[in-house]
Amino acid sequence: MWGQLEDARIPIIIHCGSGPAAGAFTGPEPIAALLRRFPRLRLMIAHMGAPEYTEFLNIAQGYEGVLFDTTMVFTDFFEAADPFPRAERERLAYFGDRILFGSDFPNIPYPYGHALHGLERLDLGDDWLRQVCHDNAARIFGLG
Repeated sequence: MWGQLEDARIPIIIHCGSGPAAGAFTGPEPIAALLRRFPRLRLMIAHMGAPEYTEFLNIAQGYEGVLFDTTMVFTDFFEAADPFPRAERERLAYFGDRILFGSDFPNIPYPYGHALHGLERLDLGDDWLRQVCHDNAARIFGLG
C-alpha cells in the first residue's frame, strides 16, 4: 500500500506524534523508518508532530515530501501542555511552503479564530500566513 501511495504522490495525513499518549507506532522513529523504505511519500504530520516537534522537523530536512499540519499547535491550549520550542521558530519560515493550516473544527477546546490568531502571533509575516492558510493547500491538492 505504501508503495502505491508513494507512486501516486497522494498526500497522507498521519497522526504520528506521541502526544497525547504514546503508542507502539507513534513518535519519530517509526516515521523515519517508513520514509527510509518509501522516501517519496507525501506525509502530512498532524499537529506538527507534537510533542516531538524538533525530531519531525529534522526528518523533514531529508524528505521533501514531508508536510506539516498546524492543528492545535500555537494555540494557548497546546502551548500550555506541549509548547512549540522557541528555538525552532526560525525553521517555521524555512518550511513555510510545507506547512498547512489545520483546525479539527468543531472538535476543539477554543474558538476557531484562536487557531488563526496563534499563527498570526508567530509574526512570520503576511506571505507566510497566506502560504500556510491557503496557497500550500491549493498547490498540494491542485486547487488552483
